Parts: sequence; structure tokens; C-alpha cells
Amino acid sequence: MSTDGENRRLDEKGRITIPKHIRNQLNLETGEHVRVDVENGSVVIRPRISRQDFIRSMRGCITEETKAPDAPTVPPENLKADWTSDLPDE
Repeated sequence: MSTDGENRRLDEKGRITIPKHIRNQLNLETGEHVRVDVENGSVVIRPRISRQDFIRSMRGCITEETKAPDAPTVPPENLKADWTSDLPDE
């Protein structure tokens, strides 16, 4: 666990400001979405990865050689429907 944090005060709406040097470290920009979780009694804030970035980072990870023998075959159109069902209609 890092010990180089800063003390911050919650405002009346429960908000805090993430220090600039931490935003810079995480490449967070104004208006960007983040994920907030509680892990082992601590608040954890993570940059939220976009679908496109996730797909790019996973490309090539699952191949015929690395695929589990009992993994189901999913038609691409079903996979796309699963991954995009929460997006607004174009």
C-alpha cells in the first residue's frame, strides 16, 4: 500500500478532489469516467477502460492454442449483442 498519499476533506455532497499529480499519473482528464470500489476497507479509484481499449488490449490473448478445450463456441453476432446491449441505438 502506498504511503505517499495526501489528506483530503469530503465536502457536503461527499466529494473529494483527486490531487493533480495523481490525475496526471493515471492520465485522467476532466469529464473522464472512473470506477470507485471498496477493497479491504479502502476506497479504490481506477480509470475506466473503454470497450475499444479493452478489445485492443485483449487482441491475440485467446487463440486456438490457448482456448480451453471445453470453452463454448459463441457466434460473433451473439458476442457483439452481449457487449453492446447497453449502448444507445445508433
